[in-house]
Amino acid sequence: MKIVKHDNVSDFLSNNEELLVKKESFHNLILGLAYNIRDKKVEPTAPLYYSIEMNGEIIGGALRSHHDKPLIITEIPFELVDLLIKDLIDKKIDIEGVVTEEKTAIYFRDKWINLKNLDYKINLHLGVYECSNVIFPKNISGELIEGTQDHQTIIKSFIIGFFQECFPHQPVVNEDIEKMMGLFLKNKSLFLLKNSNNEIISMAANTRSTINGGTISLVYTPPELRGLGYASCVVAFLSEKILKSGKKFSCLFTDLTNPTSNSIYQKIGYVKIGQNIHFDFIKRKI
Repeated sequence: MKIVKHDNVSDFLSNNEELLVKKESFHNLILGLAYNIRDKKVEPTAPLYYSIEMNGEIIGGALRSHHDKPLIITEIPFELVDLLIKDLIDKKIDIEGVVTEEKTAIYFRDKWINLKNLDYKINLHLGVYECSNVIFPKNISGELIEGTQDHQTIIKSFIIGFFQECFPHQPVVNEDIEKMMGLFLKNKSLFLLKNSNNEIISMAANTRSTINGGTISLVYTPPELRGLGYASCVVAFLSEKILKSGKKFSCLFTDLTNPTSNSIYQKIGYVKIGQNIHFDFIKRKI
C-alpha cells in the first residue's frame, strides 16, 4: 500500500483516468476538474494530486485545485485513508474540507479533526444523478440560448442568487462572481432560458465535461418565477443539448435536503446512482 503524490495533472490523469472512467458519473467531480485543469479552463493554486495504490494497482485518487477548496477523494479502504492523512500531516499540508462518498468522508473527517484539533460542518450532502434519455416536461416552454456578454447583468444577478441560496452562511464576493462569470462566458458553457417575450427566466451551466458525459450545475430561477416548471425546462433542454453533442449521458448533483429539486430531476429522466458528502473543517470552539 502506498500514496503517490504527483507534480502535475497530466501525471495524475495518466495514473487515475482509467479507474475514474469506470464510474464516470459518480467520479465526474474529480475527473471533470482534472480535465478542466489540463485544458486550462481552471487555473489551480496550491493543487494536490494523489494516486492511491494497493498491491501495485491504482485503486483510488485524490485531488485539490486550490488551497481554499476541499480535497476530493475516491472511495478507498480506511487503512489507505490513514496513509493519505499521514502524508498530508508529514508534509504539513492543511486542507479546508473533504468530498467523497459518505463512509470514506466520515472516516477521514473524524481522523482529521482529532489530529488537527478542529471541528467540522456539513457543507453539502449530495445526491449524484445521471440521465441518458430526457423526458421533456408536458408543459415545455421557452428557448435555450447561450449566455453572452450581452447578458452579463442578469447572469451576475442569477449567480449571486444561486450562491446566496445554496450557501447562505458564506459571503458572496463580487470579484469571485465576476471571475466565475467570465470563465463561463469564455468557455461558452452557461445557458439561459428565455420566454416568448425574450425575457430571461432561468439559468443552467454545463460546468464539467468528461469522456462520455457533461455535468449540469448552477441551476437557478428567480423566486418570483418559481413553480412554473422553468427549472425543469432549462435542465431538460441543456441535458438534451449535451446528449446531442455526442455524450452518452448528462449528470448533476442535488442537495439531498431539498426534496423539490430531487423530485423534478427524476421526472425528467435523471436516476440516482449514489451520494456523497462535503465536510468543511473549522476551528474548534474553546
